[in-house]
Amino acid sequence: MATPYRLSGLLRPTYETSSPRLDNFPALESDWRELLPRLAEASNGIRYRNDDGKEGMLISLWADHVLTVLVDIARQQPSTDTQSLLDEVKKWIARLNRYIDRNWKTINNASSSIQVARQLKDLLEKSRTLHTIRSIQEHFDYYLAQIENDGNMDGALSLLLTYLRNYGGITQTFNRRFATLPELYLRDILHAIPLGTVQDNTYIIVTPAENTAGFTLPAQQAFPAGQNTAGEDLLYQTVRNEYITPMQCAEANAIFIERGDGKDISIRKQAICNPDISTAQALFSDKCSKTLPLGWIVESPMFVLGEGERKVNIDFRITAGTVSDLLPSIPDKSFTLQFSNAEGWTEQSCTCKIKMEDNHHWLCFEITIPGDGILPAPCTEDTHGVTTEHPSLRILASKTPCPYDWATKLKFDAVKIETNVSAIHNFTFYNELGQVDTSQPFQPFGLQSEKGAWFLFGNEEMGLKPLKEVRLKGKWKKLPETEAEFNKLYKSYTAAAGQVIDINSFTISTEWQQGGKWKSCQGIRQHLFTPDSIDTSGEKADRSFNDALVIFDLTEKKLLTRSESVPYEYRRDRDGFFRATLQAPSIGFGTDAYRTLFTETMIHNSRCKKEDLKELPPEPVAPQLADVELSYIASEETTLTDMANSSIRLSRITALSEQEVFPVNDVKEHPFLPAFAADNQLYFAFLRAKGEQTVRMYLDMVLPKENKSFNSPQPGKATKLTWEFWNGNVWSPIATDAIRVEETQGLTQSGFIEIRLPEKIKDSHTDKQGRAWLRATVTGDLSSSLAIRHIRTNYIRLTAQNGDGSPLPAETIQGTIEPDERIESIAQPLPGFGGRPAETNNDVAIHQSSRISNRHRAITIKDYERLVLENFPEVDKVQCLSIPREKKISEIDLVVFSRTEDNRYFLSPAWKLAEIRRVIRQYTPSFVSLRVINPVYEQVKVHCKAILWDKVQDEGKTVRQLVVLAQNYLAPWYRKGEIPALRQHFSYNELHARMANHEDLMRLIALNVKLERTPFVIIDEKHPAFKGEHPWSVLHPKITIELLSPHGGIENAEIGGNFIIR
Repeated sequence: MATPYRLSGLLRPTYETSSPRLDNFPALESDWRELLPRLAEASNGIRYRNDDGKEGMLISLWADHVLTVLVDIARQQPSTDTQSLLDEVKKWIARLNRYIDRNWKTINNASSSIQVARQLKDLLEKSRTLHTIRSIQEHFDYYLAQIENDGNMDGALSLLLTYLRNYGGITQTFNRRFATLPELYLRDILHAIPLGTVQDNTYIIVTPAENTAGFTLPAQQAFPAGQNTAGEDLLYQTVRNEYITPMQCAEANAIFIERGDGKDISIRKQAICNPDISTAQALFSDKCSKTLPLGWIVESPMFVLGEGERKVNIDFRITAGTVSDLLPSIPDKSFTLQFSNAEGWTEQSCTCKIKMEDNHHWLCFEITIPGDGILPAPCTEDTHGVTTEHPSLRILASKTPCPYDWATKLKFDAVKIETNVSAIHNFTFYNELGQVDTSQPFQPFGLQSEKGAWFLFGNEEMGLKPLKEVRLKGKWKKLPETEAEFNKLYKSYTAAAGQVIDINSFTISTEWQQGGKWKSCQGIRQHLFTPDSIDTSGEKADRSFNDALVIFDLTEKKLLTRSESVPYEYRRDRDGFFRATLQAPSIGFGTDAYRTLFTETMIHNSRCKKEDLKELPPEPVAPQLADVELSYIASEETTLTDMANSSIRLSRITALSEQEVFPVNDVKEHPFLPAFAADNQLYFAFLRAKGEQTVRMYLDMVLPKENKSFNSPQPGKATKLTWEFWNGNVWSPIATDAIRVEETQGLTQSGFIEIRLPEKIKDSHTDKQGRAWLRATVTGDLSSSLAIRHIRTNYIRLTAQNGDGSPLPAETIQGTIEPDERIESIAQPLPGFGGRPAETNNDVAIHQSSRISNRHRAITIKDYERLVLENFPEVDKVQCLSIPREKKISEIDLVVFSRTEDNRYFLSPAWKLAEIRRVIRQYTPSFVSLRVINPVYEQVKVHCKAILWDKVQDEGKTVRQLVVLAQNYLAPWYRKGEIPALRQHFSYNELHARMANHEDLMRLIALNVKLERTPFVIIDEKHPAFKGEHPWSVLHPKITIELLSPHGGIENAEIGGNFIIR
């Protein structure tokens, strides 16, 4: 078994029963049944002599009397061993025989004394068990009355009994007087009197009626709570004026930076307002959290991307002062980009990089959407949680690698968006004949195609953007096959045009419409056709003779206005249309010239001889466009200070809510990600807060259930809260003196927090859901922080007025004595606390004994333990440990076990440990170093590999039994619900033997024991043992049983283990 420590601490039952008592202490013995044997023993050596000369020992005169035998039986203790008891019974029988033999002749045989002696003798002879002796003891008064009423008792013995009874009365009177002396000492000198009833307390939640303004409940407002033990109406009352606010805590979150190995892991968000104690988790716990989407939402008409292959660049200009914080290269997937569409938010792959442009560094995001990709759409409240006029792009910090550390140091002062879209097929096209169907080949300049012929086109998407360039592409149809053939065809039209016409003669002018006016594009004229081999720069052309390309190079990049008309029809006041006009040659494509030349030739040929006939002119080209598509490049750039004059809307996605965005307006620069004042923060949202200036909430906190055995709260680990208020745009710090109440002691206990805001809450301070926000930055050691079970406003403390100190059951108080229309409901979620019934004499005696024992001085180990149990009734066990320190006085550690907060691991919150230390410190010498701590539970992993016999049918049952064997050895307290013992060490050999001796095990192959924090401790080489790292450690086993096959082959053979050859 485990080797225990000889000083195992002090349990409360031991403390209450082991102390000597001053009350009812008998100074002198007054019971004649005890005095008679003492007198007989004292007269053992006294001799007597009768008048007739007979001599003998005085004790022999009544030693064999039935009365003395009965008294001896009555005094017999049941704890006597069996042999000694049998010897005593034999002596009693012998004495009774002698009494019967001596007196039956001289006394009437029917005497009651003789009858009693025979009855006792028969009972003892028939059954010499404890049951017989107890039966005689229970009927002692009956037998005594028979003996006394006999009338034949020896005169000397009768006189002796009368004397003893008289003496007993005198001693009882003396004892009663003596018993008043301790009472006199305690009452008049120590002033120790029983404490009266301490009235019970409880909390209620008052929910005001809807649309009710704040109101005040006066002090001593009564609430019915059933009846007390006297049958009277039990009343609980407010102890002060209580203001009932309409504010309700609607949401609470823990925001934290999860770090690992010195690197950022992610920004996490944990919902902490849980209604059930079983789900209350440790604050800032990764298990119950999710990634927090911090970043930006960018809204712009630049994201209206209806079709085609779309390339989007969004760039942020980094300020010169933060360029040094840029990484040499941005890790892949540092950010997640999401476009809004009809279904919600759709993630898009992107490239993030740093580029240098215009002597500035830019943080660039590049996105490519293929032709069959998503169609960005404006946000709607139902789908996206926010409403926007144009499609939006979210830029969010990724979970891993998280850019928090470097992105919070970057600041930017300008934003630029550029889109490059190609392969647009849906657009509006006009010429002199009206609107044209571009899905079929068509003549762009109409039927005549003379000089001045035109065509125009437009697209709503382009009409929303500041364009840099627009291109119309297609394929020419019904052209000569080669450039030479084209030039030869138009050689006949030289005279009509007054110039030589070739492929380079055809030029167009380009214009774009804005504000009802046509504006010329850069490069006033451009060739309509392109030579086959080279372009104008002498390099190989990037398109052939049959490729059509019209470029509109815009001289201005001005935002165009949007039209809601669908389809996008042409009007003079509508922007986003582009026009191309045929400027040369003078005859256009020669339709009219052909008719003139044809007529002149026919007339000439009709009048001339055959040899003078002229050839008919060739028909001019009537080119058609096919496979037409548009492409464009648009770009817009704005500084943060000029954001109001831009179509770009930049909004922050903060920790308040994923759907809550906050526009950036008129700021010179802004961090790319918000920097937290600390890695851990708490956010509280309140509804119906308008007009209120004071926030008062109660944090109901409990020990976190998850892993609390290995994260036990310890004292001396301070946590500090720094509060801020959201003013609608930024966080405003709250002065320290505005924190009127802070009872949580750094989130280590339940309590009220009351904050006076710098101004009353206005509509501008709330989010779109009408919630006002508070933020607490949490710094310090969080290991002792508790979990938040509930956050209550209007949490009112009541005190019983006529109770007996017993705790009031939960849900007892449900209303007021008189109906109050201002109150919608009243609830009492938790039972009462803090009350105590009036002390009994037994309680007073325990305190008296403890005080007299230690004299309110902590000198010995027992003194420390008794003082803790005396002052803190909620403590179930305390163990004092003296820890030697090199060249210093030993440290005194008090390990406290309490079921009040936790009945599984007996842990106490840090504030309670600090309070115990404060109280005990006043009784200790000044040079003593004192700590009050919780036990520390260390996980020990036990891995057992075993082979079972073939006959075993239920392997699961055997595994469970093996687990129980290990648990009963290492942690029997866990299975039994008992308080664990400290300073134990465990034998590896004994654990091995317990496991190996199980009847279902054929062989125990391996038994590995590993402590989580420390290596295996070898206390003795011959007898290896292990123990916890600290004197206050308790081992908590995690047991794994691995069953191996008894028929394993060569692959898993072990020498001396399971090596089998078949």
